[in-house]
Amino acid sequence: MAMKTNKTQCVICNKDKITYLCEGCFKNFCLMDLTKHRQILNEELHLIINDYDQFKQIFNEQKPSPHDLFLINEINQWEIDSIIKIQQRAKNCKAIVIKSLQTCINDIEKKFNDLNEQLKHFHSDNEFNEINLEYLRNELIKMREELYNPSVISIEQDSQSFINEISIISLEKSELVINSFLKKTSDFL
Repeated sequence: MAMKTNKTQCVICNKDKITYLCEGCFKNFCLMDLTKHRQILNEELHLIINDYDQFKQIFNEQKPSPHDLFLINEINQWEIDSIIKIQQRAKNCKAIVIKSLQTCINDIEKKFNDLNEQLKHFHSDNEFNEINLEYLRNELIKMREELYNPSVISIEQDSQSFINEISIISLEKSELVINSFLKKTSDFL
């Protein structure tokens, strides 16, 4: 009766020997060829590690500063353009307010002069009564209200923006995938 052995054919030397299954490529290797196979895998891993180290060194040497990035420059330009638009709008609004206030002041001065003439007339002629005094009082009150509460001027804010709003859309890749791969390869060594 023949003795049963647990030998299978090695994928490298093609001899029937005790073999070990590589869980990465699912091939059977004898101990000598498995050692060579592992050495080849280690060499390949070291090549990848060297490539990674070189890339990391180049990246660190050439890492762009945030000020050099195109998107930062684009945001800076948007900021400048927006500020210019806002400043121009504010300048225009101030000019309108100043013009309106000047018109209001001119109107009040005209009313002052008219009221002053009436006061002089009533005082010099000494012809006035309660109705005239009430009229003069009311005119003075109206002039004060016009000066302190100019109803012709107000600020209205538009709900629609006159500057273009921007948003940042980031499609960042997770480092989890890279870290997971590195952990698996270090377990494999």
